[in-house]
Amino acid sequence: MGFVPRGRHLFVYDLVAISLAIVGAFALRFDASNLVSTVERYLPVALLPLVIQPATNVVFGLYRREWRYASVREMAGVASAVGTATVASAGLFLALSAAGFPGSIGMPRSFFPLEGLLSLTFIGGGRFAIRWALENAGRSGATDEESGQATLVYGAGEAGAAVIRLAGRDPAMHLRIVGLLDDDAKKRGSRLNGVRIFGGLDALAAAARATHARELVIAMPSASGQVIRQAIDAGRALQLRVRIVPHFHEILGHHDRLSQLRSVSLEDLLRREQVRVDIGELAGYLNGATVLVTGGGGSIGSELARQVLTLGPGHLVIADNNEAALWKIERELTERRGATEPSVTGILCDIRGRAAVEHMLRTVEPDVVFHAAALKHVPICELQPSEAVLTNIIGTRNMLEASGAADVSRFVMISTDKAVEPVSVMGATKRLAEMLTIEAGRRTERPHMAVRFGNVLGSSGSVVPIFERQLAQGLPITITHPNATRYFMTIPEAVSLILQAGAYETVGDVFILDMGEPVRIADLADDMIRLSGLDPADVEIIYTGLRPGERLEEHLFHPDESMDGTAHERVWRATASSMLLPNRPLASLVNDLAEAALAADDRRVRRLLIESSVLRTQPSHGGEAQRAAEVGTR
Repeated sequence: MGFVPRGRHLFVYDLVAISLAIVGAFALRFDASNLVSTVERYLPVALLPLVIQPATNVVFGLYRREWRYASVREMAGVASAVGTATVASAGLFLALSAAGFPGSIGMPRSFFPLEGLLSLTFIGGGRFAIRWALENAGRSGATDEESGQATLVYGAGEAGAAVIRLAGRDPAMHLRIVGLLDDDAKKRGSRLNGVRIFGGLDALAAAARATHARELVIAMPSASGQVIRQAIDAGRALQLRVRIVPHFHEILGHHDRLSQLRSVSLEDLLRREQVRVDIGELAGYLNGATVLVTGGGGSIGSELARQVLTLGPGHLVIADNNEAALWKIERELTERRGATEPSVTGILCDIRGRAAVEHMLRTVEPDVVFHAAALKHVPICELQPSEAVLTNIIGTRNMLEASGAADVSRFVMISTDKAVEPVSVMGATKRLAEMLTIEAGRRTERPHMAVRFGNVLGSSGSVVPIFERQLAQGLPITITHPNATRYFMTIPEAVSLILQAGAYETVGDVFILDMGEPVRIADLADDMIRLSGLDPADVEIIYTGLRPGERLEEHLFHPDESMDGTAHERVWRATASSMLLPNRPLASLVNDLAEAALAADDRRVRRLLIESSVLRTQPSHGGEAQRAAEVGTR
């Protein structure tokens, strides 16, 4: 059996180390010229540490640790074990001395502290020598090229230190850290793990010349998008390969490990300040609860399920009408959860079927419902408005009524910014779903709320995967309009704020997530082109014109809504002066829409939405869009 950094080999090493510590303590305390006779005189008592220390090490688990990754925490464990053994040895010595045990008479008490300090030095030092040897194994004879690519790390904090350690331990990373950069002026000229800190990002060019660096690693998991953009621009100006450590959301969600450096993504460029949620509030309504997530196989629903699972629900139920998507998320969560974590159940259910929904709610008996199931693609809903009504309106009504009958204590409906003054069928159906949710909350006097936000990056059908496919295939980038803007946030960011909004004790309100500033789609395309390693001037962009149901910009608030703050700075409450339709009761309109949709009477569906003033006539941008399309490219 070869050498391993734990187990029997380390036990034998400790026996030798303790023996040397005993001899060393005698040498420090007594005349070295009579050392042999002195040891013989006190040998019975002097051997106490040799018996007690290894046993204490076993109790403290020092032979079950992976010393390849030893850190201050492991050193604290060694110190605790040695300290305990020293106190135990000294205590037993005092008892034996009082009883007149052979070898205890005349034995100085200072022997045991001296032996303990030497044991700590030898035992702890040996373990860190193991770490050093394993980290440097196979590297001593390697050339610079063989030991990895010369790399600068931007960020001399915890993440930067971790990258240095990982690069030293893992040859597969192919990194040789030659310098650090940090914007903290106090760190300039100092060293981290033996690596020099050259200065801030303004020192990148000088550092790259001095070290012949070929790569820049951004090691700031919580950095803003602006900081990342500046680092990318500076690195690429010097023809450095730029990579980044995963964002904190990815690390917490186990999507990536810290060691898995990746290329900079669009999500990195759009990063805002880290979302901080009140874990106590979230755990207060989710811990131990039975939680149902509809649309759990979709982008938002699946992330809701992931984050809810970390908050200790008693039972997590995922419902979806897509068998493949349901199987995928259920399997992922089942494999991820530990033996003591809650059970995860997937239910195949179409919320458009009233009987199926009622059966699901009766069976599951959820405490909290997150209603994310919806049809969300604007062009599809424009072509098939009856389908949009059946899912987004009738499906939501089914969920609300069945939840009321099942005594659900909290209902959170996922909405969209397209529900604000909607010019699309999708937006109009989501607006009515908001109104149904608010009306149900006020009727039942239980927490019911709609959470409204804009586009999320990486969701199915969003512009990002479309642009990625077009760039990968060498196709022109297609954009509806040069002035089109949208709100964007990442999926984990949106879901964290949804969970925060869900904690509020409100019986019928709309909550809006702070989306930051709207982003021009054309600017988004430019960023993606640069991230792919191309120059925007070399990629053709075609402006196709707005499609039915689309508009140049989206809004987060209705004109008749007032914007009120909440306990969280990134969540707003929208309070409407009235939730009544101008010309008819909400229930009557929903009944008529259901009748028309079940008959697949798309014309009547559209007419009802327009006549009720829910669906607005779309402003015309056709001439401008057509002129943009005729120009063809930038």
